[in-house]
Amino acid sequence: MPVALEITLILVLVALAAALVPLLHQLRRTARGLDLFLLSTSKDLAQIAQDVHASRLRMDLLAGSITESLSGFSAFAKSVGELGSTVNEWHVRFRNTIESASRNIGGLIGGISAALAFFKSKPTELEPE
Repeated sequence: MPVALEITLILVLVALAAALVPLLHQLRRTARGLDLFLLSTSKDLAQIAQDVHASRLRMDLLAGSITESLSGFSAFAKSVGELGSTVNEWHVRFRNTIESASRNIGGLIGGISAALAFFKSKPTELEPE
């Protein structure tokens, strides 16, 4: 029985070796492919990192330009707002002046009308005593 056991063990080892050789060969090819993939990916990632960095620099420049433009526009908008409030104040003053002047002119015209009506009226005859 020990000879049969040795033969069985040898056959199992040969079968295992026959199965492991193609598996190890495929593993080696996969490792080479993975190495090539990682090399090409690292080159691509380096290019992508450079592109992202350049884009960030352009965005920073654009943001600075927009900030400067908006600060100029902010000053313009503030001055337009102050101009609008000044025009509104002048409008209120003018309207109040016109209203008071129209009341005064209306009163003056009414007074002149009353005086003219008084002078145009017939004098009443006074009774002698």
